[in-house]
Amino acid sequence: MRQEKLKLLKSLHLLDKVTESQLEEWGNFLKPLELGNGAVVFEEGSAGDSIYFISSGRIRISKRLYNPDEKGLAPEEKDLALLGPGDCFGEMALTGENKRSAQARADGATVIFELTLKDLTQWIRSRPQLALGFFALLVEVQSKRLRHTSNELTMLFDLSNLFLEETSSSNQLLTRALAVVIPHLKGSWVAAAYLYNPFNEEMDCVAGYGDYDFKEMAAKLPPLTEGVNLWIDNCYYVSLPGPAQPYGYLLFRSQSPLTDQDQAELGRTFSTIARLLTSALENINFRREEGFRVKLDKTSHGAII
Repeated sequence: MRQEKLKLLKSLHLLDKVTESQLEEWGNFLKPLELGNGAVVFEEGSAGDSIYFISSGRIRISKRLYNPDEKGLAPEEKDLALLGPGDCFGEMALTGENKRSAQARADGATVIFELTLKDLTQWIRSRPQLALGFFALLVEVQSKRLRHTSNELTMLFDLSNLFLEETSSSNQLLTRALAVVIPHLKGSWVAAAYLYNPFNEEMDCVAGYGDYDFKEMAAKLPPLTEGVNLWIDNCYYVSLPGPAQPYGYLLFRSQSPLTDQDQAELGRTFSTIARLLTSALENINFRREEGFRVKLDKTSHGAII
């Protein structure tokens, strides 16, 4: 366990200027916690005075969303982040905010280390020259997360504005959606959207962004009926679930290599986009079917018997 602590501490950007001997000393303050899938580290709104470091596995950070029109129903949860080895979380407790602003739970078997504010204070008092650098890097971590959240919110805002515009078809909606999403992504990306064609019972490519032939990925894609979301090499496959079978799916491919952390964060973002687009597709289908019914009623009432 001692070597595992030291290996973890060496991987943390927060401590990259701390010597190995000092890391070993700090490791004495870390308490290991082994978590099963779904185990809650802390609940939203609970008191907290610890920061946590992930050794293995993943931690999902989520927040409750309440709908005042649905009293008595359990709140929905919005995933904010999916963190992996080397990441820290719960750091807001070190800035004087002792109420947790979100829930943290294990996503699969996970090992984390806990550092209480009391023990951190004791360590910093013994090494005051490290305090300024440590908290400066802590602010950097928080700023990076805020920038990511801000970028995602801006993209989702632009996407929601798109839904307010008049859209004549599902193909047009997906074409416009890709044109909104891709410019918000960091780096170079290509994308494609596919919709189910009931006449040939296949998925047709109805929209694309960038120059890439996704046909070469066809053999790697999951069966059409599965409705799963997953990374395939450097490409994210996200389903657009329908009532009986998926409406279709989206493919987002990065032109540059991605870290596991990048994939986790982007996968969450792409899944959110897919849920929003699914609702928009359902609305378009409803309006089209309603239009057919109105025409049918007019035809039947105008028929001569």
